[in-house]
Amino acid sequence: VVGERIARVARVAVIGDVHAEDELLERALTALSRRHLDALLCVGDVADGPGDVDRCFDLLAEHQVLTVSGNHERWFLTNEMRGLPAATTQVKPATRERMEALPKTRRFETPAGTMLLCHGIGEDDMADLRPTTKGYSLQDIPTLRELMLDPTVDYVIGGHTHVRMARRFQGLCVLNAGAIARDVEPV
Repeated sequence: VVGERIARVARVAVIGDVHAEDELLERALTALSRRHLDALLCVGDVADGPGDVDRCFDLLAEHQVLTVSGNHERWFLTNEMRGLPAATTQVKPATRERMEALPKTRRFETPAGTMLLCHGIGEDDMADLRPTTKGYSLQDIPTLRELMLDPTVDYVIGGHTHVRMARRFQGLCVLNAGAIARDVEPV
């Protein structure tokens, strides 16, 4: 099952991987709230980082940001990879419920076609597509091939790599929102 389909949107803002950067997230949301947008979107990976994950989820809810689950939410919920630096070890019950409720993908109708919001590529939250990915390495991303052949998807917006990107493939435009983490160039 691919994510839910919602109303048509034309003007959106996308927040890249958050990684518990509650102060940077608040600044971004404050700046974006001044714009006339149809929707605020987030590519996930809200968990695991130096800040306050509970506050990040509160901010996302307060600003009605439509968010998808990333691999770090999956890891937190399955108690995997908790030895990572700045791994989230506990959250409030309300935050856990929000995390568990996040879909893997969300679909939006836009004036230019259907847009799929995800973390990696489609349902694969670990798909590693970069501006430099070429040749046989592209074949190692089966969800990319599937989406290229899917006539119902025109745009994919994801994250995961923390690298800003816009690439066009046969029948598909893929955008990466980057990250707001302090250790990378913020997007």
